[in-house]
Amino acid sequence: MKITLPEELIQVILLRLPLRNLLHLKRVCKSWLSLISDPQFAKSHFDLAAESTHKLLVRINNDPGSDVNFVNIEDGSAEPVYSLPNPKPNQIQKHECIPRVNVVGSCRGFLLLTTASYPFLYFLIWNPSTGLQKRFKKVWLKFSYICGIGYDSSTDDYVVVMITLPRSQTSCTTEAYCFSSRTNSWNCTMITVPSTTNYTFVQDQFKHGLFLNGALHWLACSDYNDCKIIAFDLIEKSLSDIPLPPELERSTYYLRAMGGCLCLCVKAFETALPTEMWMMNQYKVHSSWTKTFVFSSHEFLPICFTKNGDIVGQDRTAVMRLGDTGTDEGELPEHRTFKLGGGGWVDFRYSLLNYGVHRESLLSLPCDFEKLEK
Repeated sequence: MKITLPEELIQVILLRLPLRNLLHLKRVCKSWLSLISDPQFAKSHFDLAAESTHKLLVRINNDPGSDVNFVNIEDGSAEPVYSLPNPKPNQIQKHECIPRVNVVGSCRGFLLLTTASYPFLYFLIWNPSTGLQKRFKKVWLKFSYICGIGYDSSTDDYVVVMITLPRSQTSCTTEAYCFSSRTNSWNCTMITVPSTTNYTFVQDQFKHGLFLNGALHWLACSDYNDCKIIAFDLIEKSLSDIPLPPELERSTYYLRAMGGCLCLCVKAFETALPTEMWMMNQYKVHSSWTKTFVFSSHEFLPICFTKNGDIVGQDRTAVMRLGDTGTDEGELPEHRTFKLGGGGWVDFRYSLLNYGVHRESLLSLPCDFEKLEK
């Protein structure tokens, strides 16, 4: 006797399956294909997924044409990215150099990639799980800029933000350009920032926008080496400052979003002192900055947490995973280097621009992925 499950029960079961299984089940029948391809199903699966998979996009070295891998954060397994999409749509001519593609943001399963070809800055929103992608561009003004991708929950819109920071010390006006994936267009917001926040230069490693609590965050520095976190609220379209912990002396800083908190990695200038990690345990509450970890290596820089609380990070030669986070002194002495594929230990030489933490998802954009902006 043939048993047919109610459609509601089938949907409940499918919503709890890993994404990889769903991609295969789309081929079973037309009704399952229709259900799994439905945008509302994708949103529900993203919210309900019990076993979501997070991966680290890693470029082997700084050469634009070098190999790229997705590394599973939990088990260290890796799979090659055979064709990293290029934000610039035109085919590369024989006399042209391969353009450098940078990862500058991630949000809800999407990665934001950029490449520069004067006078344009080319963008690409990419969902590696489904292969869907969208290209668009912006005139690249001769200013320092920062960019990132976030989600505006009030309008169900994925927004790419590009903020220009003027080089002139006399100018206190900056511009925020926002690309709406829903309207497929840019708009500009003029922002007058306080005179105490005249950020005139942003180093490359600070361009990666971190999406947290409805805002994008960057670490910005002024000519006077005064560093602050700047936050752009995607709903209010406003820019604000988040001061660093007052105890910190002049150092090299790296900003992260880990465990639902802003985290600051601190390395002392020209010393072999251990790297420290400070966490803002309550968002925008300055007194909640806490020195959470002191790492045994001064070269180690954390990237993200695993599900069991281990820390994935990098040093000069490798991507590694540090465990035993419960030590009394807050140090993480155990080093377990990721084993990639079946090929043994793999060393990495790459800059902070060349990674992106990505959560697998079925989500799509409100507009047509394949439509290119003219």
